[in-house]
Amino acid sequence: MGSEAEDYEVFFANQYPKVVAMLIFYRGFAPQIAEDATAEAMTRLLMQWEKVQTPKAWVRTVAVRVAVRLASRQHSALPDTDVADRQVADDLAAAELALMTGAAVKSLPPRQQAVMTLTLADLKPEEIAQVLGCTPEQARSNLAHARRALRHMLGTEEA
Repeated sequence: MGSEAEDYEVFFANQYPKVVAMLIFYRGFAPQIAEDATAEAMTRLLMQWEKVQTPKAWVRTVAVRVAVRLASRQHSALPDTDVADRQVADDLAAAELALMTGAAVKSLPPRQQAVMTLTLADLKPEEIAQVLGCTPEQARSNLAHARRALRHMLGTEEA
């Protein structure tokens, strides 16, 4: 049983900052909402640790849902200014790239946006398919279309 507790602690230490960053940079939530939603999602995961088969996908899905609920209660889901949490982004260039990418991802069609967001949060196509209720092939196809569109939007297309 000590092994399960250690596994959760390792998972928490590794994934907590990634989930918070995903909510801030790729979903546009305020830092406090992102932290609160991630903490609640991690707490819920702890209660069901033995039952959850894909904890990365599960905790991200729950965190997004909690963040939406928290933001709707505050009547200010998105801040008026660009979101940049200096503690998360050690480097200004990384923060700028994250903001540009986040804005570009938000302009994608909903399914491509979801697939790209989950990919940026380190999920594999098989895990994405589970979260979105599609096949891994559909997840890969949407990811390819999203990457192509992002290369075009960010001006990094090959000639």
